[in-house]
Amino acid sequence: MTASSEHCQYCYGDLAIQTSPDTRVALPLRRYWWRLKTLVWYSAVLGPRGFVEKVFPSTKLGRFMLRHRRPTRRVTHTGSLALTAGDWVEVRLAKEIFSTLDQHGKLKGLSFTPEMVKFCGKRFKVYKRLENIILESTGELRRIKSPTVLLEGVFCDGEAHGKCDRSCFCFWREDWLRRI
Repeated sequence: MTASSEHCQYCYGDLAIQTSPDTRVALPLRRYWWRLKTLVWYSAVLGPRGFVEKVFPSTKLGRFMLRHRRPTRRVTHTGSLALTAGDWVEVRLAKEIFSTLDQHGKLKGLSFTPEMVKFCGKRFKVYKRLENIILESTGELRRIKSPTVLLEGVFCDGEAHGKCDRSCFCFWREDWLRRI
């Protein structure tokens, strides 16, 4: 075997030439693009008035648009459902879930992603209650303090994430579910 004709199995010289040398330049553009897609998604689900209420609550535009409207109400279901594996639940409607989210689209730190909308209004069996997770970025083991569950057959299809094929479980806060 000659060194010049055969390469190590981990040698990907052709891929190194094809990839861009520094992708950090595009990172701010990707953030703006993701934020724009999120805002379009909010406006499609909430409608124009709900969109302004959610995105511009404390700006002049928001105060102008909402001056004749009753005070905003944030629906939070403080009582835990104490769900366990095998319980049947119904996912609340998207508008009900959106009313629980903060201005960053999260409830107690957990995002409600576009892939989860198609499961709204449907019934599922609880697969497992989440107690701990490992963060892939750091390897840190984290305890989940707010009640969160996984549902059977509910996976991320990756449509909103560049056609990702990982098929990750969607994490569901109990506030987004209704026991049947």
